[in-house]
Amino acid sequence: MSKQTTRSAGQIAFATLISRILGLCRDMVKAYFLGTSMAADAFTVAFRIPSMLRQLLGEGALSAAFVPTYTEYLTRHNRDAAWKLVNNVITLLMGVLLTLTAAGVIFSPQFVQIIARGFDLIPGKLTLTVTLTRILFPYIFFVSLAALAMGILNSHRQFFIPALAPVMLNISLILSAFVLSPLFGDTPEQQVFGFAIGGLIGGMGQLAIQLPALFKLGLRYRPQFNWRHPGVVRIVKLMIPGLFGIAIYEINLFADTFLASLLEDGSIAALEYGNRLVQLPLGAFATAIGTAILPALSEHAAHHNVTELKKTFSHAIRLILLILIPATVGLILLADPMIRVLLQRGAFDASRSLPMTTGALTFYAFGLCSYGLVKGIVPVFYAMKDTQTPVKTAAVAMLTNITLNIILMRYLQLRGLALATALSATLNVVLLWLILNHRLGLKVNREIGVSVIKTLVATAIMGGICWISLQGCYAVFPTSILWGRLLVLFIPLILSLISFVGIAHLMRHNEIHEIIHLIRQKRKPVPSPK
Repeated sequence: MSKQTTRSAGQIAFATLISRILGLCRDMVKAYFLGTSMAADAFTVAFRIPSMLRQLLGEGALSAAFVPTYTEYLTRHNRDAAWKLVNNVITLLMGVLLTLTAAGVIFSPQFVQIIARGFDLIPGKLTLTVTLTRILFPYIFFVSLAALAMGILNSHRQFFIPALAPVMLNISLILSAFVLSPLFGDTPEQQVFGFAIGGLIGGMGQLAIQLPALFKLGLRYRPQFNWRHPGVVRIVKLMIPGLFGIAIYEINLFADTFLASLLEDGSIAALEYGNRLVQLPLGAFATAIGTAILPALSEHAAHHNVTELKKTFSHAIRLILLILIPATVGLILLADPMIRVLLQRGAFDASRSLPMTTGALTFYAFGLCSYGLVKGIVPVFYAMKDTQTPVKTAAVAMLTNITLNIILMRYLQLRGLALATALSATLNVVLLWLILNHRLGLKVNREIGVSVIKTLVATAIMGGICWISLQGCYAVFPTSILWGRLLVLFIPLILSLISFVGIAHLMRHNEIHEIIHLIRQKRKPVPSPK
């Protein structure tokens, strides 16, 4: 099962990595056109409002409740029963989404005033944000259905296409920036409308790319609406605490956005850029592993196989930490050269935008391992059909985050908001792990301990090599020229990657050997039939 988990996570990670790379390209384009201007803040908030609701009804609570229930129908019933469940869920979801979309378009002014109160202080900023929100609100309809499609395909162990779906959003936003934005004018406040239209088109694309795979599985949608269907009742019951859990996360995000709107202009955009860069390793690997293990964990839980559940969990945690421990050190040390290469051009300047975004990225990075561990731990609760415990721990973390936000922003400005997020995420991990240990005996066993120690040793040596090479590059290459910035980033990055993998390999790190073995298997030519 561990090899299957790694292989599935590898498929998701590869597709997600493509999406994240394109996401970086999207952010580079956004930084070029919008920088940390009023328009950048307005677009960030406008896109965040439907994204919040998407988390509630799509990728968050619904997926967490749907996948274990649908997996159980596939395991204990037949496919006809499973498809009837799907048809009922689709019908119910579309009704809710249409209602929410209409309400969102009508009440956009109220939503924006609540989430970004500080926008009132800057002439035209609130009005611009409201208009963009109305354009983007229908995004929730398409992307929530796309999230349901992802849950269906993942339950059938199809991970690549669903993980590739966000690519459509990134491609749409990039193309719209160059094709549509210039049609609206020359200023960021005019060109931002091209981004809004691109976001809406991208939501449609995320659903469309998954439809062929669903039809191939046998989905033939026929409107069915049975409130009393036992599967639907179970999903709704599981969703209720899950909704509170996602709502807590969104309240955290709301608090960050609200407080950032009170800081200097561009703070919301800088936090968004920094968070996006942290999401690259987090989304490409930790989220991939969490997505890959949920169907396996659900199957083990359905068969009451605690031993295999523990093995799958332990293997997932080792993989997550193998990637995110060195990634944390890399992001902290290379934050400045990374942002110079990726974002510093056009409206994104070195005097203001660069230090703001570097500060956000550095302090977000301190919580990278915690963000990733949450992705690996929470699926265990979902597999056991316990969506309440993660809600309770998230509530404690939320109160901690808001308290730390208010304290730290006084001294560190937007960096304080990022650091508060990292610290509260760490508290959430500790609470979740203690509860799992009490229930299932999921301790930090010898396998996890040995793996983490080897990872830390390899990371420490890697960090030293990275820092020394970075200082040497700063002394030799000019950062005012693009080729100089590229060398300052990529020489330490390549040396860090080679040193970490090499040292881990010499230390006989099991997970490194496993990944290398899978890569070698993929590179072997398929023998031709005789």
